[in-house]
Amino acid sequence: MSTKKLNIKVIVMSYIFFLLGWTIRVTCISLSGLNEYAAWAMGFLIHFVWWFLFALFMVRRYSGELLVSLKDMIKTKPNMKVLLPLLLFAVAYNAAVFFNQGTGFHLEMKLYDLIITILTVGIFEEAVFRGWFLNAIARFTTERKANLISSVMFVFIHYPSWIFHGYDTVTIITTSILMYGLSLTFGWIFRKNRSIWPGAIFHSFWDMLSFIM
Repeated sequence: MSTKKLNIKVIVMSYIFFLLGWTIRVTCISLSGLNEYAAWAMGFLIHFVWWFLFALFMVRRYSGELLVSLKDMIKTKPNMKVLLPLLLFAVAYNAAVFFNQGTGFHLEMKLYDLIITILTVGIFEEAVFRGWFLNAIARFTTERKANLISSVMFVFIHYPSWIFHGYDTVTIITTSILMYGLSLTFGWIFRKNRSIWPGAIFHSFWDMLSFIM
């Protein structure tokens, strides 16, 4: 595939495309009364086709102008010296929250929850927000600023889901702050390792801990 010219308009339009997909997912699930299996299937389909495959298409299409090439981000092995301390931090943080709240483990996780949370969400969302957006924005600014901007985009795209789930203002603000910090960490991992895998592993591991604690 020939390399195309990357510009800000391309980045903005692709973000609108991703946001539209997520909004349609949330709206359809909320208003259609789908059962849990149909809702899971729709979520997986949008994550995979509308997000993941389109992100890979964009990375490949503009590969010559990105911070990290598609080949490098896929083939570069995770740096365990970077990843292991973060995994330990994830355990410590979520354990502290668990013992502070005292709500008990949520061990009702079903098989499809396990698949969508652990095996897909991390890699799909990292492909979009680090593999594509941070990667593309860094073409026009520094890597640090690209991380700051792409992290705002990462947080904002969750707003339709939070609104439809009835989150109050305080919950939205506190969740946004936590998620922004996590997104900056995901971006930092991507910048350090030049690979999609460490961030995807950390992202999935964090989601799993949050799910059961």
